[in-house]
Amino acid sequence: MNDILRTIERVGQRLDAVGARLVERYQAEIVDYRALDEHTVRGDVLPTAQRNVEELLTALREDSPPTDSSLDALRRSALRRVHQGIPLQALLHAYRLWGQVVWQEILAVTDPRAPREREAALAVAGRVMAYVDQVSVVVAQSYLDEVTGMLGDREAMRRDLLEALVSGRPISERMRHRVGASALDPEGEHAVVLARSLEPMGDDRSALRAAVGEARERLRPTASTILVGIREDEVVTIYPVAGRGDYAALVEQAGQWAAGLDGFAVGVGRAHHGTEGIAASYAEAEEAVRLGAATGGGKASTFSEVLLDHLLSSSPHLTTLHHETIAPLHAYDRARDAQLVRTLRVYFEHGFNLARSAARLKVRPNTVVYRLRRIHELTGHDPSDPDQLLLLLLGMKSDRWTG
Repeated sequence: MNDILRTIERVGQRLDAVGARLVERYQAEIVDYRALDEHTVRGDVLPTAQRNVEELLTALREDSPPTDSSLDALRRSALRRVHQGIPLQALLHAYRLWGQVVWQEILAVTDPRAPREREAALAVAGRVMAYVDQVSVVVAQSYLDEVTGMLGDREAMRRDLLEALVSGRPISERMRHRVGASALDPEGEHAVVLARSLEPMGDDRSALRAAVGEARERLRPTASTILVGIREDEVVTIYPVAGRGDYAALVEQAGQWAAGLDGFAVGVGRAHHGTEGIAASYAEAEEAVRLGAATGGGKASTFSEVLLDHLLSSSPHLTTLHHETIAPLHAYDRARDAQLVRTLRVYFEHGFNLARSAARLKVRPNTVVYRLRRIHELTGHDPSDPDQLLLLLLGMKSDRWTG
C-alpha cells in the first residue's frame, strides 16, 4: 500500500506538467478543442483538467469513489462544453485521453526495475480506468440532459458566441463569422437585458430555460429579432435598437418580463453601437442588476436609473460625503428622538415646498423652517443653497452604501 501511495504522491508533484500535457493532447487530437479560443483553454479547460487529476489522486489515495463535490464540478464542466460547442464524442474522447495521460504519468514516475513499484503501478492502473469510466458516465448524462433541455430552444445563442460578445475582449475572426451567420447586425445599435438569479441555480436549469422562453415572448423589437442565451446563472438578451422609441419599448417590455420572473433581478443597459458596444451595454446591465436588486423583484432597473447610485457607490469620497452630511443628522435624531433626516427626505420628495412638506409631516411650516436651519447648523450645509442642498441629498442617498 505504501508503494501505491508513493506513486500517487509523485504524480501529484507533477500536476502542472500533467495539465499542460493534457491540453497539448486535447488540441493535437481533437479538432473541436483546437478551435477553442486561448482564453477558454487557459481559463477553463486547463484548470478543469488539473482539478480532475487532483480529484482522481485524492480518490486513489483514500481508496474511495468520486466525491459529490467532484461529481458536481464534472457536471458543471459538461454544461460548459455544451455551450462552447464541443460535441459529446469530442468530450468523451478528451476524458479517454485524460485517463491515458494519467496512466503514462504513473509509468513515468515508476522504476521498471523495481518489482514492487511495477506492481503498485499496475494496481493503480485498474483503479484509474474504473474512475475514468465512472466520471465519463456522469459527464455524458449531464451533457445529454443539457442538450435535451435545449432541443426546443434551437434559437438560443451559443455560449461561445455569447461569451465573445459580452466579455469585452477582442472578437476573434471565428466569432465574427458566427456573428455574420446570426441575426445580429454588426453595425447596428444594441442594448443588453440581463436577468440574473438571486440564488445559485445548481444542476436544475429549468428556471433559466423558462426565463429564455419568457424573454422570447416579452422582448419583441420592431425590427429584426433578439438573441438570447444562458451564461452561468443568468439569461442575457441582446436587443436591436433602431431609435429612442425602440429603447423606450424595450424598457417597458423588460419591466413586463421582470414582473413574471420569480427569483431574478433584471437590469437593462443603454444602447451602444456595433458588436463592440454589446460588452459595454452588458456591463451597464450588470451594474443595474447589482444596484437595483435591493429594490426587490418584479422590476427592471435601467442603468440610467441607477447612474447616481453607481457614481456614489464607486466614489472614493463616499465616506467623507456621508460624514459631512447625513451622519450628524442621524446622530442628532438618535440622541433627541428627532426627525431631521425624515424632514430632509420629505422636503425633497415634495419639491422643496414648505407647505406641502409640513402637511406631510403633520407640523407647521415654521417647524420645517426650524428643522432646515438646524440641519444647516449641524452639517455646515445650507438647504436653501442649491449646491449645498444637492450635497445633503447625495449624503442622504449615501446611507445605502455606508450602512
